[in-house]
Amino acid sequence: MAVSRLSMLKFLELALTISCVVLHYKSLGETDEMTVLLVAGTFVGYSIILIGLFAGHLLGNPINKKIDLFFSLLGCAMFIASGVLVLQAWESGFKTERRRLAISKGALAIINGAVFFIDSIFTFRD
Repeated sequence: MAVSRLSMLKFLELALTISCVVLHYKSLGETDEMTVLLVAGTFVGYSIILIGLFAGHLLGNPINKKIDLFFSLLGCAMFIASGVLVLQAWESGFKTERRRLAISKGALAIINGAVFFIDSIFTFRD
């Protein structure tokens, strides 16, 4: 049961991350360079990391608990920071389709950060 729960969490994290990448591509427009670098690095970097972790889960290769916990906690912090910075950048923008997509991107990033936190709790407890 624990393996399927972790697989479901990893799949949810991957799905949310890919959604964030797509929304980021469609809503580029943040002006702060640090925000742009953090958001793009988090979304693309964690897409690669999660594909590798999810593939490892599917193939039955054990993932070291400490490494999984490290990636989960770091992902939690980076996604929440990215989401907050995106929401800050777009909170006073004109009400356009691009702004709506950017707000959705920020909200999804924060939700994904919460999923990473839940994943880290389950990983720590196992």
